[in-house]
Amino acid sequence: GILHVALLLTLMLGLPKLPISQAFATPSIPQQHQHPNVIISGGGPAGLLASILLNNIGVKSTVFEEAREPDEWSSKSYAMALNERGKAALARAGCLESVIEAGNEKLCNYFVDGATGDVQTIPRREATPGIGLSRPQLVECIENIARDCPLVTLRRGVGVSRVTEEEKDNSRGEGET
Repeated sequence: GILHVALLLTLMLGLPKLPISQAFATPSIPQQHQHPNVIISGGGPAGLLASILLNNIGVKSTVFEEAREPDEWSSKSYAMALNERGKAALARAGCLESVIEAGNEKLCNYFVDGATGDVQTIPRREATPGIGLSRPQLVECIENIARDCPLVTLRRGVGVSRVTEEEKDNSRGEGET
């Protein structure tokens, strides 16, 4: 998820070690790292959200998504409920309002016994309601916002099979990393 992307970016770019809450919220990135180009493998919720957060601090990114078209329903499709942490991440990226409009307020969970058909209501532990929606709906909401970000490029139908690092040869201007 986002934590893995943030840690990977910290390792790759040599960014200062900051709490995750500050890592994408501060423009205090050292000058030599002001304009990296970041490649994100996977156009799911985490990859798209990371691209928006990078855009918001002035970092260009390209998201490679293997699927040519957004998923409607597939093996990756499922209903989800966003909790406070999920809503906070979406709010930081400016996506929360779109997701609220697409989803439903979730006050409790329902457990249906497959054998008897009995339904049990399980209240949420959090004081505020969650947001219930499908994974494809969530991806669509975040992707629509990512497409409007000037520093985000989304490439569908492109997968990543291997990542390598080449040293930059400054004398010839070759070997971009």
